[in-house]
Amino acid sequence: MANIHFTPLRIGTSNAAGERISSVDPLLSRTNYFDGQLLKAADLARDQIYLDERLLELGQVFGAGIVRGLEPSLHSGHLLEVSPGIAIAPSGRVLQLSNTALRIDLLDSGLIATLNDGRFRGPARGLHALALTHTQVVDGVAEAFPKDLSTARVPHVAAWAEGVELRLMPLPLPLPRQDEIAVRASLARELLSGGERLALPSDDAVALGLIAVERGRILWLDRGLLRRPQRPPNTPDAIQQDLATHYQELMQAVLAARRSAGLRGAFAAGQYFRVLPPWGPLPQEAIDPVGGRQQFFPQDYEVAIAPVRRSELAAVLADSARLAPIDLERDADCDVMVLVPMSDSAFALRARQLEAPAEFRPRALGRLANLDRLALRILPRPPIHRVDTDADVWRAIWAEADPAELMYVRRPPRTAETGVSALVLALGASLPPPGSALPPDVAALEERLDAALEAVDAAAQARTTLENEAARLRLHIAELEKALAATGTDLPDDLLAEVERLGLALETARKEIAALEAEDRNAAILANALEAASDRIDALKLALDAANAEIERLKTASAPVDETLEARIEELVAALGSERTRAATLEQERTALSTRLAVAEATIGRLEREAAQAGDLATQLPLALLAQARGADDAGIKAATGADKLIGADARARIAAVQIVGMADRRLDPALWPTLPALARLDPAVFVKLRDHFLAAAGQLDLAKFFLEEGPGLGLSGALLELWKRVLG
Repeated sequence: MANIHFTPLRIGTSNAAGERISSVDPLLSRTNYFDGQLLKAADLARDQIYLDERLLELGQVFGAGIVRGLEPSLHSGHLLEVSPGIAIAPSGRVLQLSNTALRIDLLDSGLIATLNDGRFRGPARGLHALALTHTQVVDGVAEAFPKDLSTARVPHVAAWAEGVELRLMPLPLPLPRQDEIAVRASLARELLSGGERLALPSDDAVALGLIAVERGRILWLDRGLLRRPQRPPNTPDAIQQDLATHYQELMQAVLAARRSAGLRGAFAAGQYFRVLPPWGPLPQEAIDPVGGRQQFFPQDYEVAIAPVRRSELAAVLADSARLAPIDLERDADCDVMVLVPMSDSAFALRARQLEAPAEFRPRALGRLANLDRLALRILPRPPIHRVDTDADVWRAIWAEADPAELMYVRRPPRTAETGVSALVLALGASLPPPGSALPPDVAALEERLDAALEAVDAAAQARTTLENEAARLRLHIAELEKALAATGTDLPDDLLAEVERLGLALETARKEIAALEAEDRNAAILANALEAASDRIDALKLALDAANAEIERLKTASAPVDETLEARIEELVAALGSERTRAATLEQERTALSTRLAVAEATIGRLEREAAQAGDLATQLPLALLAQARGADDAGIKAATGADKLIGADARARIAAVQIVGMADRRLDPALWPTLPALARLDPAVFVKLRDHFLAAAGQLDLAKFFLEEGPGLGLSGALLELWKRVLG
């Protein structure tokens, strides 16, 4: 049975046997060798390219980033040193630095000029990416065997040596005149938008760090903003990982700066940071678990603290790793948990000590177990519970905690806390029949009302008891004071102790009375609210019964609705909907036309201004003056003068010619100036076309190669083409 070849999308070709074969995407090609074949250099180069591309594909599977090493360090403000290591570029190419570290002096302008062919003598002011990139250099030259005796021997590159080199790539970001920490913190927001302005322009390069340069000296070095570890492509929490790395590095810089400035104690995160990762370390001084206070996060954030086993810390961090970063300038509130890692034995002991015992109450009262929910809370104000049984435990935990292990994690929003699980857009329901049972919520409200009333009675009894005890203590203190006055000024030790004890007991009783009064007020408010809710439910029940009765009356009294009328109503509703849709479409078209009109008016105004400014271009932009400014010789100045005469009063052509000269390197001037009269003699409008073509290439076009290839079509003579060959080298 013959094989069936399918043809997707379009008709394919046929093989030698006449079978139709499908179309393929020629991603790679390799040479097919056979006996008697005449091989050329292109055939062997094709195999080299094939193997190279296959290796690049293999590298892309592992993911881009730094595998190990390649740590940059800064010395004396101008010396950069990169340790040995290995990385994988986004293209899949492996970049390896040998066992010798690279050391670069940014003040060595001579070496920099030599390595850059004289184009640069040092980095300009701004932000630069320190990148390791792939490169190749000539490793040998040989002459080709001549085809005949008359053919000249031409040298060719015999071998290439591949390796890596360090480059400083300027980034499209300004360098603000602020201190180091403020600039690095503001740059962290670039990670939230995808980091497009922090990306490198080449796929064969890997970023090692970010440096700020001012007058040839490095102000600071940041690794976390640009440095990426080797990881698979499209990692879900890549932004959070990069932000966490940058935050940890910047936190160390903040702590070092505070130590050098003599600053001690807690500080707010908003002083130095703009964005925080969903998890990260924090200073121990910022948290006071004994007093129930924190100073690191904003006041509106809900912060809690809890011990955690060290073995479970990684799982807790992984749960928070994919949450959104914390924006200190835009997030109004956030739920954060501070984690104190502990060993298994210490966690078992402290967890039992922090667990509040449940107080037994009869089930008939409908009360829940009394849980101390404030035991693990960090409050923005002092705790309101009367007896703090966890102060000693937390004091011991905080003394045993390792400051380097303290972590915070962002907690996901929970329905139980927000009370919102979904947004209801539309709801349709039928009315319950008359005489049906009350919804279960009414019974729950009645139970809560009974419990609140019982709590009010219990609080009133406790307050009366404490007031009586306080009155008795006051009488006892008065009697002791009278006895003291009768015995003289010498105060016995037992009386002093008794007075102090009674004073402390009286103060404690006053605090408990104040707390009970607060609970009494809260219970009274809750009871009033529940009574109002109960009254509202009764009123709604009466209204529901009346509505049901009215519905039954209408069902029996009214005639059935005419089907024709219903159809007419549906037609009117459909027509109204179509008219609304048409009106919305017309409004969108009107808005689009208004926008296009505004753009057209702006373009007309710009063209009018350009036309007004281009009146004196014949005198303001002479090519001869530009040739003198660029240091051209007499022949070049003469050629520029001839081009001026041929262009004449054509302002657009003159502007385009000046722009072409500005885009060209000065080493091309010996061939460029004689070329201008030839182009002007052909057609002055050709300058505008060439200018637009060069701008569209965005600096990726070699002018010398372009004129060599397109010169015959532009009317360039053989002598001019020979000049372009010379400057091309």
